[in-house]
Amino acid sequence: MRMLELAGVAAVLAAALSGGGAPAGAHDIKVCKCDQACYTDEVSKVSCERGRARFSSHGLPDPKDPMMRGITATNQQFPAEHNYGFEILLEPKLARSPTKTDAGPVGVAVNGVPIFDPSTQGPANRDTGRRPSAFEAGELDVCGGHAGRGDDYHYHIAPKCLIDDLGPAWVEEDKKPIGYAMDGFPILALGWFDKANAVEKDLDPCRGMKDASGQYFYNVKTTSSWDVLTCLSGRPQHFARDRWLHRVDRTGKEITGIPIHFAIKDSTRQAYGGDVCHVMSGLLQGEQILETSGRTRKVRAEEGALFYCNKACYGLFFEADRSRAIRGRAIYYDYVADGCPGGFDVSALKTFTPYEGPAQSRKGPPPTGR
Repeated sequence: MRMLELAGVAAVLAAALSGGGAPAGAHDIKVCKCDQACYTDEVSKVSCERGRARFSSHGLPDPKDPMMRGITATNQQFPAEHNYGFEILLEPKLARSPTKTDAGPVGVAVNGVPIFDPSTQGPANRDTGRRPSAFEAGELDVCGGHAGRGDDYHYHIAPKCLIDDLGPAWVEEDKKPIGYAMDGFPILALGWFDKANAVEKDLDPCRGMKDASGQYFYNVKTTSSWDVLTCLSGRPQHFARDRWLHRVDRTGKEITGIPIHFAIKDSTRQAYGGDVCHVMSGLLQGEQILETSGRTRKVRAEEGALFYCNKACYGLFFEADRSRAIRGRAIYYDYVADGCPGGFDVSALKTFTPYEGPAQSRKGPPPTGR
């Protein structure tokens, strides 16, 4: 966001603070940060003390939500359980001026799933100063989220499946939050089910407004591009902590998946003893593949699966070493299956052809094949 735009936002908020902005509409929202009934079953240990609401979550939505499905550009990360602790201010205050958001967390949904800024972590456009939109880049599933570099599932736009799960009574009648921003203000979805409740024309440039009693809140956009908020009207707070174990490859290196054009049709996760096996099946498109022979081939459209159970049971694409014989980026399918857990039938998966040529520097010695 340019400084000129932020100046305009500051003027709007200053008017609100000075009493120049009357509450818009007749809405009277319900803020219930200390009530377990105002969160989903994925949230636990709700408590309030020292001016903050505290709660925990594993960072995954309702199991029936179609996570990862519909993504066309994936980073080959899988939604995994995390160990989140959140703290939200009970009585947030509007700041003198708004805070610009950037790639990273801006809040949390009432199911304990983080909400991120709409942008990716890609380089900013030189002309606009903005990073690419995750939604426009095809990186988001039908629910508005995806797994990040730490296998952390999070939303970049309005959590569409969550809002549908909460339903009209929660959203439109009780007017309860669908999340909280990192400055402590609630996030609602008025107008999602009932257009009579629409507040789009009343929102300030951060997508916020005051209700009939003067309570400030943000409201998600109910149409494409389903924006959550565009800046923070209050002072941002450190609101989350997390603990988890990073996935590693067969050499012990942490895996940060490379982006590939892979349209995800289905995604599953299943526990087998001490392992959780993640599988994403879909269509690989427009990628250059390094084959065992050392030649490359261009894939137009090829079905297959990406999977990960442990460092000795996975099938993922990695970037091949640069070579004068290869124009542009080439990727190869690293397939390791000698340590798959009992009960996980890797042979039932339609996998891609494994690379078994000379070792690539990223991965160490090649696997032994199927």
